[in-house]
Amino acid sequence: MSPARRAFAAIGATLAVLVLGPVASAYGDTLQECIDRGSERDGEPPTCTQVGDGWKASWPDDPVAGGGGSGIVVLMAIAALLGVAFFVWKVVTARSLAKQSGMDPDLATQMTLLTGSGLEATYLAANLRRPDTALSVPAPAPAVPAATRLADLKSLLEADLLTQAEYDERRAEIIDGL
Repeated sequence: MSPARRAFAAIGATLAVLVLGPVASAYGDTLQECIDRGSERDGEPPTCTQVGDGWKASWPDDPVAGGGGSGIVVLMAIAALLGVAFFVWKVVTARSLAKQSGMDPDLATQMTLLTGSGLEATYLAANLRRPDTALSVPAPAPAVPAATRLADLKSLLEADLLTQAEYDERRAEIIDGL
């Protein structure tokens, strides 16, 4: 399992415990079990409400029942977990892009975390570094045989387009290239 998937699984489990944990413990099967929950709160009797086939115990100061400010705390915890999950995703994505394009993953991580548009910059840099087959340099033209080049050079000399010195110099270059 990848680190990102592990992080999302941990966040999901934490949210389930935060949201469902207190609610599940307040339900009882019968009215008597609901009333007996008063012993959990120093003998203070609960308000028992029938929910489906079971009974739910609640107290005026019970944060699950809405008497406290825990709803805001739970929402803030969820927002914090989502923020952490977002940063984990950004780092994992930036490192993956960097590896695919041959860049330094640590540099991509720094750029992603330390700048506002770091992930976009990493994406752009990764795409600019990738070799694109459509824009690749065309293969060089096949070499012209030396005999053809010497014949062309001779015709240029005869047409008085080259001096004898230029002819001799270029002829020597062609022969040296063999």
